[in-house]
Amino acid sequence: MKKLLLFCTALLSASALTAQTNCADLFISEYVEGWVNNKALELYNPTNASITLDNSYRLIRWANGSTTSDQDPLYVLPLTGTIGSFTTWVIIQDTIPAGQDTMVWPALRAKADWLAPYDWGGTTPGGNVVFWNGDDAISLQKKQTNGTWLDIDIFGEIGVRPFNWMGGTSPSGAWTDTAPYWQGTGAYLTKSKTLIRKHTVKHGIDRATMYHYGDSTTNGIPNSFYAFVEYDSMPVNFFDSLGGHWCNCDPSVGSKEIGVVDYFRIINLYPNPANEKINVEFYQYSPSVRVFLELFSTDGQLLTHQQINGMMTQIDISQLSKGMYFISIVDHDGFEVFRSKILKY
Repeated sequence: MKKLLLFCTALLSASALTAQTNCADLFISEYVEGWVNNKALELYNPTNASITLDNSYRLIRWANGSTTSDQDPLYVLPLTGTIGSFTTWVIIQDTIPAGQDTMVWPALRAKADWLAPYDWGGTTPGGNVVFWNGDDAISLQKKQTNGTWLDIDIFGEIGVRPFNWMGGTSPSGAWTDTAPYWQGTGAYLTKSKTLIRKHTVKHGIDRATMYHYGDSTTNGIPNSFYAFVEYDSMPVNFFDSLGGHWCNCDPSVGSKEIGVVDYFRIINLYPNPANEKINVEFYQYSPSVRVFLELFSTDGQLLTHQQINGMMTQIDISQLSKGMYFISIVDHDGFEVFRSKILKY
């Protein structure tokens, strides 16, 4: 199960973790493994210039532990389009309901910047790529000047198919939260989940570091892909965060104006992500208008409701569980004038 390459990479030093340059190229910022065909991948451009994808970037789905998927056109998806500076690009599957397969939910389809071709078992290049089921590795590749392709980010492990809870591969398994992460013990992290790249991540994972960037070994067996090192986990079919990633490469994060209405302007919300408190700075054009701040969980539970006074208010999140939440600003009539996601780490 564990390939020779996996054992060899155990010899790599920790210095390999910083082999790639920060804020220099595209990386995977979100992974969606939803029910049936509700799959998505979000790419993020952490540079200060637009990046053109045509003839330069592609995705590979290394299906079921394969090491040769890059030689099969069905599993190689050439990317086209342009990703602006410090913005995202969401790829979903273009499943058509007319007798082909289960359609992608409209809520997810609405998030797409680009629809990947759907042609399971057919001949369309890339037609089998956006079909991951929790036990497939995915790599983002860039074409080099000599014509070869280089992995600049990898999700999962190329050449490894993780087990399910029974120690087999049928039904499909996933990488879990229990070392060595591929044996099927513990909670699934890459199946029926949405994974969001931590905002401290500034570059992708290359082949030199794809296996052991979590921890080293357990009982002499090299540990494998541990998603929690670089990703935060959300429930299955969570799509709200698609299209809105940010990271510490963006110099405007934490200082840009992020919301304006007729009588109210949010000028700063920081730090985000946070662990203890989040500050909300604002300017209210009409101080006589009562404005309230509300904090919600992702399932819609109201956690905080407080009136805003002055030029700044704080939200105490120290007692909240790790994960994503939503801040909402509403007026006295209950009209929402601003909403933003926040992350508790």
